[in-house]
Amino acid sequence: MVYITLIALLLTVTNLVPLSAIGFLPILLYGWRFFGRSYPSFVTPLVAFCVLVTLSTLLYDPASLADFEFYRRDGNFYISYAPILAGFLYTHDLDLNKLLRRFYVFAVCVNVPSYGYYLVHTGLLSIFKHPDLSYGSLFIARNAAGGFLAMLLCLGIANYMHRRGMFLIALMGANFIMLWSTYSRGSLLGVAMVVPYIILGRKRAVLATLITGMIVASLAIAQWNTLPHVNYMGETFAISDPDEKVANLNIRYGWLWPRALAYFEHSPIVGMGFGSFDDQISTCIDYFHMFSEPLRVFIRHTDSHAHNSYLNFLAELGVAGLFLMLSFYWRLTAWCQAKASESLAFGGASDFVALRFVELSSVCLMVMAATEHRLTSPSNVLPLALVISLVVSSRGLATRFAHFGSRGVPARHMHASRAQTR
Repeated sequence: MVYITLIALLLTVTNLVPLSAIGFLPILLYGWRFFGRSYPSFVTPLVAFCVLVTLSTLLYDPASLADFEFYRRDGNFYISYAPILAGFLYTHDLDLNKLLRRFYVFAVCVNVPSYGYYLVHTGLLSIFKHPDLSYGSLFIARNAAGGFLAMLLCLGIANYMHRRGMFLIALMGANFIMLWSTYSRGSLLGVAMVVPYIILGRKRAVLATLITGMIVASLAIAQWNTLPHVNYMGETFAISDPDEKVANLNIRYGWLWPRALAYFEHSPIVGMGFGSFDDQISTCIDYFHMFSEPLRVFIRHTDSHAHNSYLNFLAELGVAGLFLMLSFYWRLTAWCQAKASESLAFGGASDFVALRFVELSSVCLMVMAATEHRLTSPSNVLPLALVISLVVSSRGLATRFAHFGSRGVPARHMHASRAQTR
């Protein structure tokens, strides 16, 4: 089963989502193994979020669950996160430090031919005059390319924190230039925020401040741009600009974010229904301004979203959905920090790079989520999910748990691990 995950990881370098999504196959083959096991704490909010999404879909549009287009667009959450749960159904003895170092070399080098072609025909600085001529890597959407390259750079940083080298620095430099050429500003912001997170010691307070600031700023901008006389749920926007990037910002701040806020205000607890943001809702019945029932709905599965994961979750799943997703990432990063310390303290452990990558890429992803709907995008989430799958299925992790038990890392090991990472 581990080879299915490895194949899926290799295929994340491009847009072949039907193939890179095969990481969920162990669930179909060995689903019965879920029973009678213990799980890390981050699994609870993830499963609860999955249950909420499924129930919301059943109430809003049950036919979507039998529609392939739903899973490609509105319901790509299932594709993106299923590999995490699949990791609990198989085991392996792979050295993840070596494996992920080799994957990083492969993922950067596989982009060299296409980027060389781009430089020859377009030039490095052309994006400042012609933003539409940005680098797309092996993806169709530029934000998908930017998001993947940002996550890939987090993997480079994790490798560098484990073992430094000039070749790795060169690869990271190439990785960053490719990311820059996508002109994906949200992706660049995500990487930019990872740097101070590391410098400030990867403290929980830093992460909490960062994410709270992103959510508060998103809600404030949405409220500031909301016009009282506009029916954001029933009308379509008419915003345009000759500059594609300016038009995207105007549509985002002037229509999509206020629309998400309107959805949230109608049904703040559980949202309007999963997959509802891109639908046409003629009217709705409000119950005590806490819940809302949409009426006369025109269902469509498109790529349209709020261009902000936090607002999109609030619109479709309310406070409940956003809380569960944030709980998942909060517990996941804490778990990775603890296990990475164990990895160093144990000596010879083979999963430090994977654990550090999951932590850093989660931070990057949560920052990028304020600019696009990144928290469910397969191009952004699948590399993270597949690496988590490899980590939780590692026999080395089970060995360390037997050694340290529930008490965690002894103080003397903690001091040693901190010294090794300086």
